[in-house]
Amino acid sequence: MKKIFSILAVALGVTSIAACSGNSKTADNTGDDLKELKDEVYTGVIPAADCDGIRYSLTLAYDTAANDKEGDYSLLETYLQSDTTSTTGYKDLKSFKSKGDFAVIKGEGVNLGKTYLKLTQDSKDSEAGSAAGPIYFVVDSDSTITMVNSDFEVSQTPGMNYTLTQAK
Repeated sequence: MKKIFSILAVALGVTSIAACSGNSKTADNTGDDLKELKDEVYTGVIPAADCDGIRYSLTLAYDTAANDKEGDYSLLETYLQSDTTSTTGYKDLKSFKSKGDFAVIKGEGVNLGKTYLKLTQDSKDSEAGSAAGPIYFVVDSDSTITMVNSDFEVSQTPGMNYTLTQAK
């Protein structure tokens, strides 16, 4: 009898270890399909008043595959100066990192049908000089987001591009 229980316990342990090891996928909310979690990275250069532009590199990490409404973000803001000798046309002046939480927000009223991202900075994990208040983006497509103000309005200044593109 002891042998049977020992064999059963070993078999159960091996099965549970095999089921959990090496699996980087999480079940979605239906429980039937598996959905792989991947970070989304968006980059672009946005206009700035005190330099020639700010290069944004924004990484979104959703909490779970089933919960695609929130997660953590990290943002690297690099202030740029025009430089004709550089292959990119810019020279990096100073960079700031910030981290925090993001939430997916559905638009209401005149913004009904639109989807927004709200980035809320965690002050203890962010460097001085990075943006202080929440940062908002409207989701334009599967691969682009555009920075908006706290009223969810896109800048109307001609020639100013506040769009970030998803890195492939």
